[in-house]
Amino acid sequence: CCLPGPAADNRKELEAADQNTSEDSFYFKQGLDAQDNSEWENAIKFFTKAVESDGNNANYLYHLAYCLQEVAPDAGDEELNYHNQALENYKKVLNINPQHHEAWYNLGYVQEELEDFESAIKSFNKAIEIDPKDKDAHINLGNCYMSRNDFERSVSTYHTAIGLDPNCVMSHYNLASAHHSAASATDIPAEARKHYKAARSEFQAAIRLNPNYADAYFNLGICYQDESDDTNAREMYSKALELQPDMREASDAINALDSP
Repeated sequence: CCLPGPAADNRKELEAADQNTSEDSFYFKQGLDAQDNSEWENAIKFFTKAVESDGNNANYLYHLAYCLQEVAPDAGDEELNYHNQALENYKKVLNINPQHHEAWYNLGYVQEELEDFESAIKSFNKAIEIDPKDKDAHINLGNCYMSRNDFERSVSTYHTAIGLDPNCVMSHYNLASAHHSAASATDIPAEARKHYKAARSEFQAAIRLNPNYADAYFNLGICYQDESDDTNAREMYSKALELQPDMREASDAINALDSP
């Protein structure tokens, strides 16, 4: 996945908060300061106080949701709770401002993390409707289609992302993965060959953009092996292992090729 969307332009918001002497604005400014220093728990505390003072302020709600989302992956047993709180607050933002692009994007991101792909698809599509040039929204939308084994739509969506930014390594890599999955899923040999060829091309594009991308070399190797090209497969696995010596999958793949 791509990263969550940006919080906002904190400099402008800090300047506005400095000019406002209300209690909620004071807490909001403290929250922005904590957020800028990645002090997420403190930021959550201050943004919560700001929301308690003014629960109809979309900025307060958005920043609270954003910080809850940031904390969730490292929250252990509380991860689901933080994600659900983030969802709740993003939805409040959107009730106030249905055109809040970042809220739609991050809502989709959290839904994707929770494997609610149907809801995430709707949210990413809303983000794209507001900003059709949001490459990351297209990538995450493609990821959701991939998770549902909808390879045709994922391929189309990743192509759109590449059209927006031809130098995005992730777009090429994910498009390659979609083609590879489509090749493995079809029983039609001609279709499989078409998708394998496209997968190789896109993994190679990702490698041209990032020559140190071990995963791209490894998955390119799998493509070659799936097509019974063991020579090129071994070369790709070896390159992946050279770049990432602890990649167990690559060493296992080479050992399997060398086994009688």
